[in-house]
Parts: sequence; structure tokens; C-alpha cells
Amino acid sequence: MHIRNFTNINVEELLLKSVESFEHSDLHVEIRYCPKGSGRFASGTYYRYTKTFPQGKFIRLRINRNNTYPVKVGFKISKYQRYFDSEGNLIIIQKQRIEDMNTPEHLLLAIFLHEFSHYLDHIEGRNGNYKQTKADKFAAAQLEQLGIIEKPSRRAKKQPEAKSAHP
Repeated sequence: MHIRNFTNINVEELLLKSVESFEHSDLHVEIRYCPKGSGRFASGTYYRYTKTFPQGKFIRLRINRNNTYPVKVGFKISKYQRYFDSEGNLIIIQKQRIEDMNTPEHLLLAIFLHEFSHYLDHIEGRNGNYKQTKADKFAAAQLEQLGIIEKPSRRAKKQPEAKSAHP
């Protein structure tokens, strides 16, 4: 993996460690700051084709230098669910898992892992459509393995309340 980091955030070693068990020798990663005035905390894009990288395999990450940590990041963890409300309007929802990213390194890693999932889809010959939830699940699982976020605890089933004999 070839990393070009235009920031002062030392994240290269963390990125390499996070994907050491996956094929990534042809991948190029560029890390920059978001443009001034950007309202985004971070962004990432996986390119299947660019003029500079006609074979694709290029990830661009951007991070806002004005972030205040922790930054809350949402990971989509379910398929879309559709239902109609009482007025007949179609409602589409998707469950999200919200996690705190406490450092710029962890934030960049979370965005990188999401985009890395798209890279894996590309080199395995899958199309790029409708893969956001899969990429979020991949990123969350890798962050759990690295100990950056905790696995969500299963909620204990609520015990039914005992009925009192006295009214």
C-alpha cells in the first residue's frame, strides 16, 4: 500500500496494521485536510478509475482540521426497512450504530476501513452498487478487532414485572 499523507496526523502505521491480513499491495491512499470552510468532519472516496490511476485502487481521505473530539460517527448496520405511517406515507429507515472517534487517527481509520471495503469489492469483481451498509459493517468489525470500539452489548431481556396482590 502506498500512502501519501499531506497532514500532520501520523496514521500510516495504523492504516497498514488494520489491513495486514488483506491484499492491498496495489492500493494508493492519499490523506489531506478538508478545504477551508468545509462543514464535514471527514470524508472518503474509493475511486475505481481516475486519470492518474486508470486501474482504480485509489482512496482519498480528507479530515477537517477544526474537529473537536470525540466525533460521533454513524455506521449503518441493517438493511432498509420500509413501512407506512398512519397517514399512508412511506417511511424508510435504517438502523445506525453511533460510535465516538476520540482521535483524528481513529476517525481517519474508520473512514479508511469503509473505503477499503469498496476496494475489496472492486478487486473481487463485485459491482459498486448498494454496498454502503456492507462497508460500514466491515469498518465497525475491524475497529472492534483493533480494540478501538467495543462490541455492542446485547440488551438483557426485560423481565416481566411481578403483579402485586394488593391494589
